Amino acid sequence: MSRKRIRFGGPARQSATATPTQLEADVQSLGLEGRGVARQDGKTLFISGALPGERVRAQVVNRHKRFDEAQTLEVLQASSERQTPPCPYYGRCGGCQLQHLAPAAQIRYKEQLVLDQLQRFADIRPGSVEPPLGSADLGYRRTARIGINQRADGELLIGFRRQGSHKLIDIDSCAVLEPRINELLAKLRQLLQDAGNIKHITHLDISCGDRSGSLALRITRRLDDDLLSALRQLCERQQFKLFLQGNDDRLQEVETAAPELTYSLGDAGPELLFAPGDFLQVNAEINRQMVARALDWLAPTADERVLDLFCGLGNFTLPLAQRAAEVVAVEGSAAMVERTRDNARRNGLDNIGVFKSDLSLDIRDTPWYRQAGHEKFDLILLDPPRAGAEECVRRLCSYGARAVLYIACNPASLVRDAQPLIEAGYRLSRFAVMDMFPHTAHVESMALFEC
Repeated sequence: MSRKRIRFGGPARQSATATPTQLEADVQSLGLEGRGVARQDGKTLFISGALPGERVRAQVVNRHKRFDEAQTLEVLQASSERQTPPCPYYGRCGGCQLQHLAPAAQIRYKEQLVLDQLQRFADIRPGSVEPPLGSADLGYRRTARIGINQRADGELLIGFRRQGSHKLIDIDSCAVLEPRINELLAKLRQLLQDAGNIKHITHLDISCGDRSGSLALRITRRLDDDLLSALRQLCERQQFKLFLQGNDDRLQEVETAAPELTYSLGDAGPELLFAPGDFLQVNAEINRQMVARALDWLAPTADERVLDLFCGLGNFTLPLAQRAAEVVAVEGSAAMVERTRDNARRNGLDNIGVFKSDLSLDIRDTPWYRQAGHEKFDLILLDPPRAGAEECVRRLCSYGARAVLYIACNPASLVRDAQPLIEAGYRLSRFAVMDMFPHTAHVESMALFEC
């Protein structure tokens, strides 16, 4: 690889003695937030924009007692895995952190990061590390929240927050968004530019199903009739449903001819209905692979009973119910509980019981446990938020399920929650990472624990 130095727009190179907050460092590894990790004067140094194996010149931006934070100014010796970022806004937009690293290396580093955390903090090593789940690294994201701002001179800004700031960066298109979203945004920008004063539109939430999408606009006062009519026509042409969200946070649907909001889980899988604001896995292809692998690893049989915790709108619940005798699904959101029930009916599945419960509490005190949870479960699947499922896991061990599948979006939570399972006699038999969010520091993984 060329040894030509890469400049990042920082000041001309100076000696460390001349500028104390600038330094040169050798990067040893990649940290949880996608930053390079080095050692400097006995402290850990986290360097944004730096990769393992590189020597960089960096600017210290924050000092702490145990570690410092820095920003790369110049790459003095580049990694062979460094690439030109595919997005022109990279480094200014706060959405991505790893576009300067080749996609294959990104998922490899993420895998090693979780394995290192498991071994270092819990002394756990998987019996089998299986191939990562991957997809296209661009055009994969089917949901997003995008800011809208209009300056005093009428200039319109549509985009994401700047890196390290609450201010917006104006973007024409986003490399990781689905093409349907970028196409809609381009047309929406032109429409809003021609609409005059639109300061009462503050942001939009957008999501895509298989055949249609939803556009929800956050507004602080009523839209005028001409603008509303233009938005309705745009959404109909693009096959998007239109929703308005006012100061009371309620979503009001504006009637369009767009199809229902649904997505499928493969040719033989169920079709799930969703609504704006529902949690969707942002990467449709990885989601299909994830559900398929979950079924393969758990291998439910027609006489088994399954517990699905943090079930959402039934993403795992319905496929499990197609194979098992019964699935008990639990979720904290009342709206998502109803969505799971509706999806079960839509797909002709009558072997699903769905319960609303706060899963951060002791499950022994919850109605679902008293009604359906005191019996044995053969299999358990949990897909918790970033905070994990500490309280649940400690109680689940008493079920004696033959397998527990943990879907993790936070390595630290996985490490913590794995330990009571190991103490209860389970072993981490199979492990895989999923590149749900290419070009970002997000790390998602699957961990199968078996007796």
